[in-house]
Amino acid sequence: MSDCKEILDKKEKLLRRASYVLNAVIKGLDCIDVETRQKIMESCGEACAREDGDLAIAERIAREAADEEEILARVNREITWCGTWAREGDTIRTTCMRCECPLVRNRIVSPTGTFCNCSRGWVKCFFETVLRKSVSVELEKSIGRGDKVCTFVIYT
Repeated sequence: MSDCKEILDKKEKLLRRASYVLNAVIKGLDCIDVETRQKIMESCGEACAREDGDLAIAERIAREAADEEEILARVNREITWCGTWAREGDTIRTTCMRCECPLVRNRIVSPTGTFCNCSRGWVKCFFETVLRKSVSVELEKSIGRGDKVCTFVIYT
């Protein structure tokens, strides 16, 4: 039994160290220009979408869905997200009452305005895949920036 505890202790220490390093890197990004900072964090969000299997789901939905209405219904049903995606005029929007990033939820990374650009990258990558076209994403409100909610707006 002590071997298992020792392995768990090592993994916990490693996770804690990774948390300190990630938070230091994210804080360090605040020293560079906004555009570069956003691009870096958005690429992290794209990597997350690829790693967690959500892009495979997006590709399947894109192949199988007949139109955007069905796409949004399936995204809302098949993807774990903090809010419901809905078409509003020429945009698709969602509002999240809490941060759904697994790194934030598990207290590995602190929510900051800089880090929230990771979620922008996830949303952009996911929706470009599921809609099969380029989109731009605005993070209108962000818990990491001190707002009470996160609001994502997709321009198609």
